[in-house]
Amino acid sequence: MFESSSILIAVIACGLGIALASWRHRRRLRLACADPGSARRLLAEVSKLHDRFQDERDSRSEEQVLARRIAEERATRFERMFTSFDDPILVLDRHGEVVEANPAALAVAKLDPQSCVVDAVHPRPLSMLISNQVAAKEIHALSRNVVDGGPEGLRRSVFELAEEGSVPSTRAFEAVIRALDANGRTLVILHETTREREMARLKSEFVAKASHELRTPLSSIRASLEMLSDGELQNLEQRTEFLGIAMEETDRLAKLVNDMLDISCIEAGVARPRVSCVDLGTIANEVVDGLRAAAERKSVDLRIHAESGLVVDGDPEMLAAVIGNLVGNGLKYVPEGERVTVTVDAEDLTRSVVVTVTDTGLGIPPEDIDRLFEKFYRIKRYERIARGTGLGLNLCRNIVEQVHQGRIGVDSRLGEGARFWFSVPASHPASMAA
Repeated sequence: MFESSSILIAVIACGLGIALASWRHRRRLRLACADPGSARRLLAEVSKLHDRFQDERDSRSEEQVLARRIAEERATRFERMFTSFDDPILVLDRHGEVVEANPAALAVAKLDPQSCVVDAVHPRPLSMLISNQVAAKEIHALSRNVVDGGPEGLRRSVFELAEEGSVPSTRAFEAVIRALDANGRTLVILHETTREREMARLKSEFVAKASHELRTPLSSIRASLEMLSDGELQNLEQRTEFLGIAMEETDRLAKLVNDMLDISCIEAGVARPRVSCVDLGTIANEVVDGLRAAAERKSVDLRIHAESGLVVDGDPEMLAAVIGNLVGNGLKYVPEGERVTVTVDAEDLTRSVVVTVTDTGLGIPPEDIDRLFEKFYRIKRYERIARGTGLGLNLCRNIVEQVHQGRIGVDSRLGEGARFWFSVPASHPASMAA
């Protein structure tokens, strides 16, 4: 009863307040109508209020337009960034379906960005973009774990994708999964690790082969020194023979280490070539003259045909090492009585100087040609003919291609000899065409 009375009193008071305000408003209007000056003041106040309201409305309209432009610019910038990333990027919703995918992700899945729409309206199953079904399930499970673990959660997964083609291959990826927002969406970044994995494999293979190549001469040197130190070689001729073996193996070891260091410096970009204008014909003649004694000992006909004035910008010692390696290989692997010919000539089409070393020896099996310039690679059927480290041709390729921006290659048929060649850009290509 008391509460009802209070409410009734409040309603009566409110009504009286409204009636009083209305009476005052009508009274002001009557006074304004009776007094022209009051009417003008009232109109001025109304006009000011109208202008103030108009200014506030315009200001808010400009702020809204500016805010909309900023939001559109941010969205455009984000879209440009999202589409420009080289790494495939996916956005998964709370159900594990793909609602965003950049062009790199569609390319991995072999999908056409023009015809395949991926968005919140057209979500795609994760298995559609990652063909490895086991990996797709694992990424889906990890994305749920990331969401359950909070916004700072992070998970990683490693998987491979098979690549179809004339030569089947696989691509390795590492998936980095992170929570995106409070709506249960997750960001999946697929970083390709194929190259890193291949580099790690090549590094391990290099270490294994280098260890093997170093062990052989060291074992021979140690055996010779042990026999000399134990006094087992009383004969002067025998001691001289074993000392000669130790010296020969030491030279081989030194050459192996120097070649490895040279290759590593060139590949790492820390080599410091002493570049100058050099005549390749002159360098080739000097190298051939230094190898004539070795050719005569093996009864190999060593010839050279070199034009004069074929100048290139290069390191003379490095270029001499390339020619020496190619000619030395020809002398080692051709039978007695065969021929090795060195030719230095200009190639007008490419504006370069070409050095060719041709032999009439055994030739190279077709399955070995593509691997000849790899580190430590040697042709198995010729390993007993001559000793080597398998680094000479790799060093030649690095000197020609990395240091002198040239090209190097080989043409051969089994039983018909081999033709090794390399080309270096000429110093004055305009004069060659004259």
